[in-house]
Amino acid sequence: MYLVNAAYVLMLCAFVTRDMLRLRLLLACAQALLVTFAWQAGVPTIAVWNAVFVAINASMAVRVLRERQDVTLPPALRTLHERHFAALSPPEFLRWWGQGRRERLQDVALTRSGHQPDWLYFLLDGRVRVSRDNEPVVELPGGFFVGEMSLLTGRPANADVHALGPVEVMRWPRHELHALRDRSPMLWTKVQSVIGHDLVEKIRIWEFRSGRA
Repeated sequence: MYLVNAAYVLMLCAFVTRDMLRLRLLLACAQALLVTFAWQAGVPTIAVWNAVFVAINASMAVRVLRERQDVTLPPALRTLHERHFAALSPPEFLRWWGQGRRERLQDVALTRSGHQPDWLYFLLDGRVRVSRDNEPVVELPGGFFVGEMSLLTGRPANADVHALGPVEVMRWPRHELHALRDRSPMLWTKVQSVIGHDLVEKIRIWEFRSGRA
């Protein structure tokens, strides 16, 4: 019975860890112990099913390891990653960045108050003006998200954001981000932390320019 007890202890450790690689490895080890116990006890069905689980968790552990392998970011992306997306590992950042579309826009509304934005924007170059009830609130330079509050809350935008002349943006379709959230919750949690830091910086800019700092 010590094999069963050891297996359940490993499973308990797996369920309380936040690291995906450690979780997969602990589960694989736990189920390997159950395979041994079931085979010795003459219960081949349990042994076979747990062997399948071992194979699944081992393959997922290999996948996580591959995703964590060091990658070399191009100089422009390396700077962007260090300044704004350090919460993501380089492979995670490339995966996230690769789902976006880089475009140049001019004198357009990125979000409209009362409407659900179809895109999440990250401003690479240029400036945008944030307005509420046709009153300017703040102007933002490159390095900030636009449309992030609607993405996080699921509610329509509460401000108008207009590009002031030409701007360069990276933008992600909202429906694809929802799919990413469902498909890769751990990556999405890190993206949310990046967006949260962005919101804090915006509040600081608004407070400073409104004299509330």
